[in-house]
Amino acid sequence: MGIIISLPVSLLLFWLVLKPKKADPFPKGGLWRLLIAGALSTVVAAILSQTFSLIIAAIRIGPANVAETINRMRTDMAAAGDFLQSLSFNKKRSPLMTLLSTMITAGLLEELCKYYACRAAIRKKGMVRTWMDALICFTAVGLTFQILENLVYGGSYGIIVAILRNLAPGHFIFGVIMGWYYGKYLIAGEKTYRFQCILWPALIHTLYDTGLNLMPNYDADAGTGQIYIAMGLLAFVGAFVMAVIIIVKLVRWHKDGKLDTPIPDASGEPAG
Repeated sequence: MGIIISLPVSLLLFWLVLKPKKADPFPKGGLWRLLIAGALSTVVAAILSQTFSLIIAAIRIGPANVAETINRMRTDMAAAGDFLQSLSFNKKRSPLMTLLSTMITAGLLEELCKYYACRAAIRKKGMVRTWMDALICFTAVGLTFQILENLVYGGSYGIIVAILRNLAPGHFIFGVIMGWYYGKYLIAGEKTYRFQCILWPALIHTLYDTGLNLMPNYDADAGTGQIYIAMGLLAFVGAFVMAVIIIVKLVRWHKDGKLDTPIPDASGEPAG
């Protein structure tokens, strides 16, 4: 059931984002390029994220304990798991450690994977002819990432998590922001916009995930534990409000043609 609930909002957002392309479609195979780019970025990000997570875990428990864990795994996997639990994984991480690990394994990593995957997809001639096209392409890649990720989370953690992820569609938000700045970069040719198209999605992604990741630090017996619950709720509400604002702006941009500004060189790179 969690898997089924994971899909509707993302599919609806896909329809909203792609609506302008009915009158001005992508070149043949263009949409498939974006879908494949989104899928590949999801797989690559998952592999790299797990790799970095293991490295961070190894740093946390120390080299000696890593060697001890490997030795135990050779004879008794259950004992190795219990050993790891006793060392670190049942202990609360500091806010700074949570922020840094989230920035590495989610904020920067996932946004860079989506950015470069979309850059590769839009190199096909005719994919990006206007500012709006750039926004649509990056958002389509982000939504593909979001759908696949939601399927995993919905299937693994159930209905409640699936509903919450629908109400706060993070990769949709990040995709729109990334596409807006990349389109501006293509028009203006200023590298600061290309930098910002990665910076802001990565920063917002990191802060959002950090707020949620700190919630398990809540301790009813600790006088200050409630702050982590408040931070998580603030991150969720902030993402929900941001999604609503972006949806409203998308509808307006579609109607008034504000982002229909043509790009001088429709090759996915700025003129000159």
